[in-house]
Amino acid sequence: MKNVVIVIGGILVMCFLGACSGGHSTGIKFNIGLDQKGGFGFKEVDGGKTANILELVSSLQELKDFCDEWGNPAFQENSEYYSSESGKKIRSYDEAYFEENILIIYSFWRGQKIETRIDSIEVDGEQLVINARYITRRGNFDDVAFNWLILIEVNKADVLDVTSVQIKT
Repeated sequence: MKNVVIVIGGILVMCFLGACSGGHSTGIKFNIGLDQKGGFGFKEVDGGKTANILELVSSLQELKDFCDEWGNPAFQENSEYYSSESGKKIRSYDEAYFEENILIIYSFWRGQKIETRIDSIEVDGEQLVINARYITRRGNFDDVAFNWLILIEVNKADVLDVTSVQIKT
């Protein structure tokens, strides 16, 4: 009986510690501002177009310039996409936001069957490492790749010396 109590007590302690650690058990705190189908934009690279983006943005002007560079219409009032969910979210990052935070723009091609989850973010010297994993969804899906956009919000104080970012799966 004593062994049963010890085992149950151990399980309860493990459950309690697991619950207290939250969703991001290691690294720095972050928030997913947007995670949806639909990309950030396109850019010509080496004679072709790419939609794959992984960039740190640290100011409103940098965000506006980045939108122009990638053909993102978030700040173009005459665009039919101006009122889109992603456009509204991108415009919500104002000067006040960038005083204390940075934005990570992550856009990539992926099929509907595979979901990308951001597990944690760590600083490794001058590099920000985003630890992600792929989850295979159950069900029947068309084998078609779609452009996905994830906007990740991070406190600027946590990444002061960071100059680059990478995804680690």
